[in-house]
Amino acid sequence: MKAKEKKVTVKNRKPYERLSDAEKKKIVHEINSGLIGQRGAARKYGINRNTLTAWITDFSSFNIKPREVAEEAISNMTENSKTRILAKQVQDLTKQLEKANLKIIGLQTMIEVSEQELHIKIRKKPGTKQ
Repeated sequence: MKAKEKKVTVKNRKPYERLSDAEKKKIVHEINSGLIGQRGAARKYGINRNTLTAWITDFSSFNIKPREVAEEAISNMTENSKTRILAKQVQDLTKQLEKANLKIIGLQTMIEVSEQELHIKIRKKPGTKQ
């Protein structure tokens, strides 16, 4: 007789046992939607906060919900929770914008330094024929 294999969930897992991507996404969704904070999720699920931070960057980077889904979810909430979630979305989007701008500045600096040190033209001249 074979014993049935139990599905590993957050509640019945052994310490240091991996979670499935679906469970990770569920936890990240709870954090991103504002239902629970990152510290609260770490306590609730027994996961390190640094691990949660890594999951958030992996599973929610530049993933923005469609406007209809977000508006439907917001319409079912109270005013206080609506403003909190919208403020969190604004904060997340500004962080993403800052990160993208910093990346652009870094790449431009790298191109300028390599052009000066190696004496080669990397950028395409404007107005050249293709």
